[in-house]
Amino acid sequence: MKVIKILLLLIILGLLATLGYQNQDYFLTDTDLTLTLFSLHYTTLPLANWAYWGVCFGLGLLITGIRGLFTAFRLGREIKAKNAKLRDMNTQIDKLKSQLDVFTRDPYIKKATDKKAAQDEGTASKSSEGDASAEKADVN
Repeated sequence: MKVIKILLLLIILGLLATLGYQNQDYFLTDTDLTLTLFSLHYTTLPLANWAYWGVCFGLGLLITGIRGLFTAFRLGREIKAKNAKLRDMNTQIDKLKSQLDVFTRDPYIKKATDKKAAQDEGTASKSSEGDASAEKADVN
């Protein structure tokens, strides 16, 4: 993949170099910019067209970079907030685990939960027997 990226970059640079070489007359021509607002007339120093292209390209990269920094800072804040929430949840999980450990080791509570589980199991088996006898009655 790295080789493909390098080849693609070389192809693009080759095309740009060909474009610049074939249009040398345009890029090396000096041009001055004029600005006229009402009674104000301003003219810049003549610069080569390649300089204007470079300035516009550099400003585009600068604007894109600043926008990317804002996005990176925003995402960094979101990551910090989510990590803090995750830490809080992990501490809550640890507290609940310790409470559960105490709950399951207490013999009085364990005996009561075992009785309730046995009762629930007994009622479930009775209801399944009743369902089976009802099905037999439907078949006959």
